[in-house]
Amino acid sequence: MAHGSPVSLTAVLIGLDSAEFEAISGWPFADPFVKRLLQEDIPQRVQFGNCKIWTYRDENCSLVGFGTLDVCSDCRDFSGGYPHPYIPLLAINPTIKSRGYGTSIVRHLIDEAALLALRGLCHDVLFLDVYTTSEKAVRVYAECGFAAISPEPILDPQEGGKTYIVMAKRISIAS
Repeated sequence: MAHGSPVSLTAVLIGLDSAEFEAISGWPFADPFVKRLLQEDIPQRVQFGNCKIWTYRDENCSLVGFGTLDVCSDCRDFSGGYPHPYIPLLAINPTIKSRGYGTSIVRHLIDEAALLALRGLCHDVLFLDVYTTSEKAVRVYAECGFAAISPEPILDPQEGGKTYIVMAKRISIAS
C-alpha cells in the first residue's frame, strides 16, 4: 500500500492523561525500546518541551497508530544549531497488519512540521532517526522523501550496540 494512495486516517491530538495515551502505552511492542521511549522519553518531551502526540484512527474508528512531533535541538549538528522539527517516535498498533498506515502518519507529521516552519517556529528541515535494522521504516521514510544525512550509522550503546541513521527532509512551503 505504501506505493499507492495514502490511507485515510483521522488524526487526533492527545495529552498524556488521555485514555488514548493509556491505550497506546499498553500495546504489546516487540521491541522494548519503543515502550521505553513511549513511557519515559515522550512524557518528558511533552512536559518540558514542545512535543505533541497524535493518535490515528481508521475508517472503522479503530486506533491504528500514533505519531509524535517535537521542536527541539536534538539534531543541532545538522541544523546549524537552530531549533527544528523532529519525529521522536511513531508506531503502528502491533496487533494489526498495517495497510499503509505508517506512510499516512509520516505524511501527516510532515504537514504539521511544515506548518510550524511556515510560522517561523523552527528550521525548515524535519529530522528523525531510525535503527538500521528497521528496514521497513527506513523504506517508508525514504518513500516520503527523507534521506540519510549521517555519514555512517551511529552506534547506540544504550540499546545493546544497535546502529541508527539520521534522516532529514526539507519541508519548506512556498508562501
